[in-house]
This record gives sequence, structure tokens and C-alpha cells, in this order.
Amino acid sequence: MGIPDQKGSSNAVQQPALRQALRARILDAARRIVTRDGFTSLSMRKIADAIGYSPASIYLYFENRDEIARALGHEGHAQLLAQLEPLVLIADPRERLRALAQTYVAFGRAHPQTYRAVFIDVPGAADPGGQIVALFADALDAVHGADGAARAEAFWATLHGMVALSLTCPGFPRSPLGQVVDAALDAWSGAQAGAPTDAGTCVAKRTKASTT
Repeated sequence: MGIPDQKGSSNAVQQPALRQALRARILDAARRIVTRDGFTSLSMRKIADAIGYSPASIYLYFENRDEIARALGHEGHAQLLAQLEPLVLIADPRERLRALAQTYVAFGRAHPQTYRAVFIDVPGAADPGGQIVALFADALDAVHGADGAARAEAFWATLHGMVALSLTCPGFPRSPLGQVVDAALDAWSGAQAGAPTDAGTCVAKRTKASTT
């Protein structure tokens, strides 16, 4: 069944099942464009050309290009969560944290345009302090005790930085990315094990180190 053009589009909008099918087809076309050419190439006209639909009629299903981009971002966020959530069943806390970190970074590398849609190119596509950070927070709490949301956000930002750099800087990393993730995890574990419990002690140690 073909997509109705402008004459039939008003009737299509009134039929929920058909409307949903048309939205899905529009998103499929947008996804192909983004995967092939990146978000900068996404336009209502290109989507319309891909599905044999008039650009004006697409506005009956999506307000604008940004709404389509956000829909793709929400979709990508759900895909990432679907890969991360089963890992919470790993009993060993450190192995769980490592698996979450490695899977997160691997997803970003394997699906660069999807990752960019979720966290880089499309504002509002995902809540950075939401479900993904909550998964890291639970894993960190299991390893180090209750550390709070701020530490989980810092940990997530570390992983996001790795993915973002690997997508935007051809020379990064020089070592295999999986090894870089493991090194970061080891550094976090070491910092936690030797972290001073008093802020004044921390300042004193830094002052001593700077004078030696």
C-alpha cells in the first residue's frame, strides 16, 4: 500500500492506525538518511523524496525536522537502555560496573549516528541524569557504598567523553578503546580506595605534592 499524498493525507491523519504507520515510514526514511549522511543532511524534502510524499504533507505527522530528530533520539536512547538493563543481573558489583561501561562505549562506537542523536546533535533527545545514570549509580553504590548522583554523573561523563572523542577526533584513542575503558575503571577504583575522608587532608596532600 502506497502512502497517500496531499489529497488523501487529511483522511489518513484521521485514522490512528494509518497515521502511526505513516509516522513509522517517515522515521524509517529519516533514519536511513541519518545513518548514511549524518544529521546535518536530514531535511523534510529529503525525507519526502525518499518516500514519494510531498514535503508539505509530512508536516501533518511531524511539526518539523527537529521533532523527527528527537523521535530518532528517543528511539536510540531506548535501544541503548535495552542493552544496558540486562547487565544489572550480573551478581559481582565490579564486573557489573565494567560490563555497563564497556557496553555503553561499544554501543556508541557501533552506532555513531544513533549515539550522536541521543547525546550530541539533538537537544532534548535524552535525559542525561535519567535512567542511564541511575544504572551507573546503582553499580557504583554496590562497589563503593552510597556515593550519590554526582559521582554517577561524573562517571557517565567520563564514558561519554570517550565516545564523543572517538567519534570526533580521528586520532583518539591511540590504544584500543576497550583498554582505555578498563584503565578508567581501574583509575576510579584506585581513587575510591585511597580517597581521603577529610577535605583538609586532601588539600594538605596536594600542597605537599606541589612542593616536593
